[in-house]
Amino acid sequence: MNNFEDLIEKEYSNIAGIAIRKDNHLIYEKYFDEYTQDDALHIASVTKSIISILIGMAIDKGYMKNIEQHVLDFFFRLYSETWRKNHSKHHHSKFVVNDCTL
Repeated sequence: MNNFEDLIEKEYSNIAGIAIRKDNHLIYEKYFDEYTQDDALHIASVTKSIISILIGMAIDKGYMKNIEQHVLDFFFRLYSETWRKNHSKHHHSKFVVNDCTL
């Protein structure tokens, strides 16, 4: 593990910490650059990677048709057919829901 930790500290200085779980047990946990498990981190880039993996799995298992499928297809109670026909995925970057029940 020392070689691994040395590599992280020398070549990947932007990594704050790594936690590895196997069979529901934490088998490795290490923080770098004075970070601790209690520090809040900005994880937007990590989130995008995880979402892309989950989308690939959903397509592979048949839960999604393809990457062009609208996210709102999975939340059909939240919007009307008229809204869907009149708005493209390139037209709006935000979807606000007021007073709805799932």
